[in-house]
Amino acid sequence: MNRLSETYLIGLTGNICTGKTIVCGILSELGADIIDADVVTHEVLREDDQAILEIGNVFGKDIVDKNGNIDRKQLGKIVFNDSVLLKKLEELLHPLIRLRIENLISTTNKDVVVVEAIKLLESGLSDKCNSIWVVDASEKVRLQRLMERNNISNFEAKKMLDFQMSQDYKLNSADVVINNNNSFEDIYVQVRCEWGKIVLSK
Repeated sequence: MNRLSETYLIGLTGNICTGKTIVCGILSELGADIIDADVVTHEVLREDDQAILEIGNVFGKDIVDKNGNIDRKQLGKIVFNDSVLLKKLEELLHPLIRLRIENLISTTNKDVVVVEAIKLLESGLSDKCNSIWVVDASEKVRLQRLMERNNISNFEAKKMLDFQMSQDYKLNSADVVINNNNSFEDIYVQVRCEWGKIVLSK
């Protein structure tokens, strides 16, 4: 039997500093298996020889060090300032990431799996999800969190926020919205409530 079709799959997204990690922590505590698309991306960049070769061809051989590893920091700098190159990178990586995530889901022993991905909708990862959860926080709150977390200026933080796809786009695709403007207790209650609905539906 196809384990992918048996598992209740939550796609969790939201822009930077909305609080996705906090929500994942709560869901893990409640019994869900968590798959972090960022971790999977790093694995692809580290382990997939074909991906490394193609990235080197597109972005230049200097992006690959003498040990055959992608310089992720340098790659990030390149695509952050060039939307065309970012699109090329995503077109190369997203199918590989989706395949790895599907393999992880197929081997889980949990009834509920959460795929956390900031580009859940853009990458096509949302297609197989039973529900889309979006973690939301006001721009003011996200800006302050980002400045404190990265120790950067308001201008730098605003530039990072503006570079991402609109949070409204994600909210318009949401089945569940978790508001993270307030306390941990508040967000825990929201997540616990939505988890209860899933448990009752299974």
